[in-house]
Amino acid sequence: MRLIGYLTMTTSLVVGAIATTTAYVPVLTGDDAWLAVGPGYAHLNAPAGAERDATGALRVDDAGSRIALVETGTELTPGVQAQLRAAGVQRVRVKEFSLARWQYAWLFAVAVIGLVSGGLVVKRDARQEVLRQVANASARPQGSPQHAVRQIVAVAQSLQRDLPNMSSDPDRVRAIIDRIDRVQKELSLQVTDGRSVLIGRLGLSGFAEFMTAFSRLERTLNRAWSAAADGVVDEALSCVDEAVEYAPEVEKKLG
Repeated sequence: MRLIGYLTMTTSLVVGAIATTTAYVPVLTGDDAWLAVGPGYAHLNAPAGAERDATGALRVDDAGSRIALVETGTELTPGVQAQLRAAGVQRVRVKEFSLARWQYAWLFAVAVIGLVSGGLVVKRDARQEVLRQVANASARPQGSPQHAVRQIVAVAQSLQRDLPNMSSDPDRVRAIIDRIDRVQKELSLQVTDGRSVLIGRLGLSGFAEFMTAFSRLERTLNRAWSAAADGVVDEALSCVDEAVEYAPEVEKKLG
């Protein structure tokens, strides 16, 4: 259904664009009042027609350009209209817009309806997809983004608990790198991939608030990993403590 919606929207955009090309290019009919605007008449927004010599050939100026029969800005009075009709002009480009003179206004309206309808189809299909993902996440909590977030928080808390009891800095460095490595390569990706599930549960604003808090926690753990990899153990320990401090806010935003 989503593909149908996108095709409908694309087709509607093309049709609407084509229809708009005639909005200011009305047909030059036999009714002079067709181009009336208030007490006067519409004005040309581009040259119309072409002058011809006695043999019927087009007249050109010194630069070789065609000489227009009626210049831009000319008011399309009945006399001017008659002159253009006699020269075989079928359409004129005018400055004033009129819905009544827009030949394909109905086609533009159809395009708008198609665009809105296609958008609704895409939106409905996307909503149903989110609901399916939320249902699947509920059925398989071990693979859900919520579970991944709790695992990340557990990693930070376990590091804070275990690091002081380790006998040497190399052991601490190894523990920090090994545990946070799983966060970087697996758990954080689960949170990112589960964005639609989180939006379905929290809404857009709730998701934005959650991601702000979660990103702060994730960045702090990444700094701890980098510090440990560089052998700066004190900085790594400080970052772990800071990450644990951010954890309650993340769990609160997760709901």
